[in-house]
Amino acid sequence: MLRSLRTRLTLLFAGTLLLATVIAGAASIRLYQSYNRDQTSNELRSQVGGAARYFDAALNAYGHSGHHSPTRATVGQIESICGCRVLYTGNVPPFPVGNRLISFAGKGVDWQTMRPDDRVTFQFQPPGSDHTYIGVAAPIGLSGQPVGAIVMAKPLADVNRAWTKVAGRVAVGTGIGLLVAFILATFVARRITRPLKELGAAADRVARGDLEVHVAGDRTADDELGQLAHRFQGMVDRLREVDELERNFLMRVTHELRTPVTAISGHVQAMNEGLVGPEDMDTSLDAVSEEVRRIGRLVDDLLDLTRLEAHQFRLVREEVGLEALLEQAAASFRDRARANDVSFDTPIAGAPTILSDGDRVLQIVSNLLDNAFRWTPRKGTVTLSYATANSTAAIHITDTGPGIPAADQDAVFHPFYSRRGEGGTGLGLSIGRELAHALGGRLTVDSEVGQGTTFTLSLPSSHLNGGGVR
Repeated sequence: MLRSLRTRLTLLFAGTLLLATVIAGAASIRLYQSYNRDQTSNELRSQVGGAARYFDAALNAYGHSGHHSPTRATVGQIESICGCRVLYTGNVPPFPVGNRLISFAGKGVDWQTMRPDDRVTFQFQPPGSDHTYIGVAAPIGLSGQPVGAIVMAKPLADVNRAWTKVAGRVAVGTGIGLLVAFILATFVARRITRPLKELGAAADRVARGDLEVHVAGDRTADDELGQLAHRFQGMVDRLREVDELERNFLMRVTHELRTPVTAISGHVQAMNEGLVGPEDMDTSLDAVSEEVRRIGRLVDDLLDLTRLEAHQFRLVREEVGLEALLEQAAASFRDRARANDVSFDTPIAGAPTILSDGDRVLQIVSNLLDNAFRWTPRKGTVTLSYATANSTAAIHITDTGPGIPAADQDAVFHPFYSRRGEGGTGLGLSIGRELAHALGGRLTVDSEVGQGTTFTLSLPSSHLNGGGVR
């Protein structure tokens, strides 16, 4: 039970609230005690003045005319009315010792320096007593001369225990508050863990191969759980996209393999059955050889992509004359341009020499040119050009084909991607981008539907990043 995140969150919230309540309660008790001491001191201060005037008058009457001193009953009435004890401090009792009228408070106050209106608050322990009192002293005198001070006091323990009078009500209120807090903590914990449980269930479905899960829904990404849900949904969408691309790839590879295998099988069977005469034998063998080369290109593409993704693709660093390399690439497509009635422009004169892998640069450029001619209609134009800036050599392949929608411009570089009507396995651009990265450069696309497409291969013009190995 305690392993449940919801239970632990609930207990954490409740425990935190309980701890906060205990700390707040302890602080409140200390504050209340301090407040009560101040209130007691103010109350005693307001009462001791009247008591001091009474005893001052009684003392002067007793000393001058021999009047009787106040009785113990009178002092008891004062104590009962004020709810406190009446004591004195001084060198001698203000009235005869045998009277035992007022108890001695000790010598905690310098009464000799007190002025008539002075009130001194202090804590003391009367002689022979185990209790500490909080008291306020007011001076008394005989014939204008100070003889001591009257002290009105209350036991400090009673003052500090005053909070217990309201403890019951506070405890009831605290209990209700904790109960409400516990309910709220349970509700909040459930709200927090519900999307996590949904994500867990969705992850189980994904682990079983079910990618038709939707956890984001209407949830916004304003909080951490919303961000987690959206990121999980993005991951699932990406897995779904990859799964679809792989299925399409398998179908395309199967088709690409089936066509040459069927052609090879047909030619071989015809030759075995003697249906191909000596005069047609060379033609059939050429056809078989072409289909074998087609299969080889497909296998090479797959191997290249696998090595690039595994970072095991080795490059040769050498001086590469871009003008000669681009001319070599262009020469292999001029017959195709004439056959397709496509204008092929090659403003490449003066292209610089760079440090790179010439074979791989040629592979990328040839693949891009093949892609451009595949999508350029008759009477269209394909342009192979270059530019240099900021130690970068940029090779541009531009066509006047149908263009690529903005939503697909990143997807065209994904493995196995193929636009409708396009032949091949959809590996060429993916291999081209990976090779560009391995060469320390990048391959980008800029396209507008109905206007055409430009692929740009940007390479360092002086060095190869990573020492030639990615």
